[in-house]
Amino acid sequence: MILSDLHTCRDFENESRLDALDARCRVICAFAFAFLLASLRDIVSLSVGSVLPLLLLCVDGKRGFTLIARRLLSMNKISVLVVLFLPITYPGERVFYLFSEKGLFISFLIVWKLNVISVVLLKMVTSMGIARINGALEGLGFPLKLRTLLLLTARCIFLLSERFGTMCRAVDLRMGNSGGISGCRAFAYMVGTTLIHSSDRAERTVLAIGCRGGISGFSGLAESRWTWRESSFCLLFLINSALLILVSHSQTGFGPLL
Repeated sequence: MILSDLHTCRDFENESRLDALDARCRVICAFAFAFLLASLRDIVSLSVGSVLPLLLLCVDGKRGFTLIARRLLSMNKISVLVVLFLPITYPGERVFYLFSEKGLFISFLIVWKLNVISVVLLKMVTSMGIARINGALEGLGFPLKLRTLLLLTARCIFLLSERFGTMCRAVDLRMGNSGGISGCRAFAYMVGTTLIHSSDRAERTVLAIGCRGGISGFSGLAESRWTWRESSFCLLFLINSALLILVSHSQTGFGPLL
């Protein structure tokens, strides 16, 4: 993993009981199940599909639930925009002459899907860390350029996040709670400075990769093995997915909602 500032990304890589599984198994099951959840269109199917994510939340006990809850709380700040604007802009019968009844229901389904899919991806994929994700993609036959792009993107995001947080603290200490034009000017300077520093670090990363002879010059993980445990886990996800498909088809009499 080509990350020099490990403290910036350690929160994204946590020990879990799922680490006993092959990384390829976790990636395949997570994304296949996420795509299936995204295609569901009714409350009954989503309720059945939420059972497995709830079980994943309980895999690592209270500590794992606390980490996921903190990330979900941060992510759901975006869903507020969906709840506010979709009922207003969606066509259909209005409630209080302003909100679309169907828009309210669809926004509820979207937020529900967002949280359930996020739980699956956070527990199954994100918690592995960039190094194991890269190893899984390599084992699945993804091209080197795509994996290199993933590593560099992740590194630049971590660097940008760290630099932006440092600059925000510096501005708060020097200016306090000042707003207006001076606050906007300080924010603009901060963003510009952060982008310049990030561009410089990105160029240094490219030079480092060149000096090591390419991405293969960085240390990787030991080759993993696919055992009966991974096959059983995939079979569990397959049975759950088949059940979801059956439940979804049984609800087609209500008509598509999305």
